[in-house]
Amino acid sequence: MSAQNYDLYYVLPGAAGSKGVDVGLVSGDISSIGDVSFIPLMGKYSINDKLEVGAVANFGFLNDGADDLSTVLVGAKYAMGDSRAVKLGFLVPTGDADDPGLSIGLMHTKALGGMDVNHRLEAGLLDGFAAAGVNLTALIEPTKTINDKIVGYLDIMIATNTDEIGDNLGIDLGPNADIKINDTAVVNVGVVVGIAGDNKADDLGFVPKIKVEVVVSAEHRDAAIDAIVNAAKTGNVGDGKVFSYALDQAVRVRTGETGEAAL
Repeated sequence: MSAQNYDLYYVLPGAAGSKGVDVGLVSGDISSIGDVSFIPLMGKYSINDKLEVGAVANFGFLNDGADDLSTVLVGAKYAMGDSRAVKLGFLVPTGDADDPGLSIGLMHTKALGGMDVNHRLEAGLLDGFAAAGVNLTALIEPTKTINDKIVGYLDIMIATNTDEIGDNLGIDLGPNADIKINDTAVVNVGVVVGIAGDNKADDLGFVPKIKVEVVVSAEHRDAAIDAIVNAAKTGNVGDGKVFSYALDQAVRVRTGETGEAAL
């Protein structure tokens, strides 16, 4: 799944009247699925043989650091022949997305060596997708039909940003498979493994969690919040949240000092 696409998978526009609904569970830490997972719900519809529209809502019910309705993305694909399409996505500023985002891209499928290879190249614009510069992502996805019920995929995902391309580079590998349940239902299962770059995925999705608690005087509160936000912000969903509470009393046990003197 790509955060810049409404479709959870690489699929070219379907025939007029075709529609699809997907629901999933995406976790950044397989050791703590109940605390750091998102539930994407996607729907799409082909208006004609060339134009498809769709939307995806990501719910954060199972993510301690996200809103219940985390993000909403709407978009469209336009077919250019049987194997190519252009795509457009718009990130709605709601939930964890404070700013709008715009993504544009090109999709292409080519037969190669007895299998289909899917390609997608896209750019993420505006603050919702890129806090600075332009996000650039590429997908190379060889696919192989195993039998009449299983199709295998090997996603090679490359992402960076035009602002310091080397420092923002991430190369990930995502083996996954479609398992056909019946004529209308398919289950996809897979993992993402970081291969190279400072922004690669953590191995097998194990993400270290950090909780910082700071007590400051009222006059330094805003400066402390700004410092935390500036240090943690990447522009991506999951950067975290800052909460500010009033503290009734503080006591330094060793000296007995209270109030600001104890800080």
